[in-house]
Amino acid sequence: MTRQRTTDHSIDRWSAGGVVLRENPDDHGKLTVALCHRRAESLWALPKGTPEEGESVAETAAREVSEETGLQVETGPAIDDTYYSFFRTASETLGDLPFDDDSTVRIDKTVHWYLMKYIGGDTSDHDHEYDDVEWIEIKEASQRLTHRNEARVLEKAVAFYEGRTASND
Repeated sequence: MTRQRTTDHSIDRWSAGGVVLRENPDDHGKLTVALCHRRAESLWALPKGTPEEGESVAETAAREVSEETGLQVETGPAIDDTYYSFFRTASETLGDLPFDDDSTVRIDKTVHWYLMKYIGGDTSDHDHEYDDVEWIEIKEASQRLTHRNEARVLEKAVAFYEGRTASND
């Protein structure tokens, strides 16, 4: 028997991120991607985050990717959207919601993904949200990514980069 989680409320939220690709000059131009690593959770992820007031989706993606990776990027085409849900009590980082502190809230999240071009910077300048940011070869990165939906986003980004598909526009 499957136990269903009871929720008092549900809300929609969005975030935006990017797939930063570059051809490794030290390895005959082999294609690599910037991945973020959080050791405590054994998490490997593409960089993404939530909007600041007044930001567009593309602006959010560029800012979050730059902050989380330490890289300067140019935002390219939209390549995919992913969806997931998670639960919080209203008192957990949801101060902008008019719910009681003990309410259970289901957050339905849409993440908008962009292909991004690396134009400068260094991964050692990443922010505090992650322990490490590394350039990783595509096949290995696809296996390391914790969430399968992000591996599919990476696959679509590489296909677009290589001219094998159209963008998500």
